[in-house]
Amino acid sequence: MSDENPRLAKALEHAGRTLVINAVLIPMLLAAILLPLIGELYLVVFEPKPWAAEIGGLRAALVKLIAYAPALAAAWAVMALQPVLDEHCQGRFVSAKSSAAFQWAGIWALAAFLLKLLVSPLAISLLGGPAFNWRSDPLDLALMAFAVAVLMIGGVLQAAAAALKAENDQIV
Repeated sequence: MSDENPRLAKALEHAGRTLVINAVLIPMLLAAILLPLIGELYLVVFEPKPWAAEIGGLRAALVKLIAYAPALAAAWAVMALQPVLDEHCQGRFVSAKSSAAFQWAGIWALAAFLLKLLVSPLAISLLGGPAFNWRSDPLDLALMAFAVAVLMIGGVLQAAAAALKAENDQIV
């Protein structure tokens, strides 16, 4: 029992550090997505390239918004992990709230993957933007690995939380 208290203290310390890093990096992540989006929206509306002038400012702006939708969904997936870190800082490593947050983050990551791979290119081409093309890049693999890992961890934590609740219900 004596060697578990230092481990728990170390885990809580790591959870606290991760929460602080998360609080610092999320605004930077949003800025990295939103600032270029704002710049591109400005350019397509006020200084349009030939393709944007051809389809009109509003549709060109919509094309840019759709192009950035996967990145925004992926950022939302990262932000959805905030409740997990809050729970871990409070010492609740296995809880229904953290497992649900893990699963929501995984769902958002899957949504980002599907948006990037299928929905955005098709919608952009239907609006008159650049032609539909199937491009794969390392981000696709990273996004899918993140989604699968987070969904799997959420499922394991949900099963563990249910088992702990059932065990506690039997004791009481």
